[in-house]
Amino acid sequence: MSITASICNHVHDVQQFTTADVEARLRAAQEQCRADGVRFTPLRQQIYALILQADKPVGAYDLITQLQQMRVAESEANKVSKSKAADNKAADTKSSKKETQKNVAPPTVYRSLEFLLSENLIHQLTSINAYVPCCHPRAPHTAAFLICEQCQRVQECSSMPVQEIMSFAEQDVGFKVARSVIELSGYCQDCHVSVPSTLNIPTETTLPITET
Repeated sequence: MSITASICNHVHDVQQFTTADVEARLRAAQEQCRADGVRFTPLRQQIYALILQADKPVGAYDLITQLQQMRVAESEANKVSKSKAADNKAADTKSSKKETQKNVAPPTVYRSLEFLLSENLIHQLTSINAYVPCCHPRAPHTAAFLICEQCQRVQECSSMPVQEIMSFAEQDVGFKVARSVIELSGYCQDCHVSVPSTLNIPTETTLPITET
């Protein structure tokens, strides 16, 4: 998946990253943040890595839970490694210090998510209140997301027709777009075969006009 092209004529599964892909994305993000003069802090890196590694869109509370579990695991590992060389009193003191480091403050997670959004590294899917990686980070583009209601598969599309919507809004209507996310909910290529062909899709209705 390219990280420089702004428009492509096909869709990308947003959660099909290998370990090597994740590492490459993290390195690219570090380099870009360094070039932009912004801080890619360890917490921001952890949150970005978790979103890249997820096999489905991930919400803020899920991220907080995973970070909390990581803190606990790190604390337990530190206690095991140090307990052999420390007496009981010193071990208890260090353990209490580590306890204060386990808690993850939700505001810091939300601020990190806002940072990742501002750097175009991730997208927020408002319809399901979750986050996914951007398939073309750093490249200006308008993305449309195909969200499967059955398996939660998410595909990103940034093809020319999507860009034309933005062009119409800005050039024809004169509307200045600050941020855009187009979301289409339905059933993916694998799941729609098991879904009835007739779906109750809401459509726009027009009321009849009666002349008086």
